[in-house]
Amino acid sequence: MVIEQETFIDRMIASPTSLPNMELDSILASFSKIGYRNFEVFTSWCASHFDLDQDPDYYMEKGRRYGMSFPVLHLPLVKSDQPETYADALRGVRMAETIGAKVVVFKADSIATYIRTASPVLDAVEKAGITPAVQNHDNSPIMTLTDVQAVHEGIADSRMKALLEVGHFHAVDVGWPQACEYLGNRIVHVHLKDQIGKQGVPFGKGEIDIPALLRHLESSGYTGHYLIEMEVVDNENTLRYFNEALQYMEKNWPV
Repeated sequence: MVIEQETFIDRMIASPTSLPNMELDSILASFSKIGYRNFEVFTSWCASHFDLDQDPDYYMEKGRRYGMSFPVLHLPLVKSDQPETYADALRGVRMAETIGAKVVVFKADSIATYIRTASPVLDAVEKAGITPAVQNHDNSPIMTLTDVQAVHEGIADSRMKALLEVGHFHAVDVGWPQACEYLGNRIVHVHLKDQIGKQGVPFGKGEIDIPALLRHLESSGYTGHYLIEMEVVDNENTLRYFNEALQYMEKNWPV
């Protein structure tokens, strides 16, 4: 069976976390040249982030220029001691709706803050027709599977879904089979890296069995996106590795 190229490519997303100092036009042009059609949107910290005070049409025009869509957006971090950050998260939902994002990543500065502040975000994304997810991440409030469980059980709302961050689970010795077993049909978005321990390496060079993960997710009915991250030591080769990762994913796509 031959892969339907458009369907395959449309499910891949390129992440700016691997090139945090690259400005938006440059990174969109670079990823587009490689063949990516989707770009991960941040609302802070990296040079290519989307400014919530900017007219969303500004970003939509850039998407049209470079042939890019923006299917996932990371909301601003909600901080327990800064009430204005709650409003910023809701502004992020409005930005996501305008640029056509289907998933937003909800972030908070502690597990208690996740639980206490989730409700208005869940209500806002439901009205916008967007799916919210929380993400495990090394050196964050949600690192381990126990942390993930505490957040989901504390929020206790089936509208909150999960972003499966394969590399960051691997960094804290949680294998993707164990993570998938717990998260199940909560998974609406997947971040892929290959790693040796905590160190990112080019796809196919590390310890993570990406082909087996793809087979598992696809056979389980997962229909969401796969985001490609490339946090390598030789970051001067990052764009080349992004190109190779796309080829690796196509070669190992379950058919």
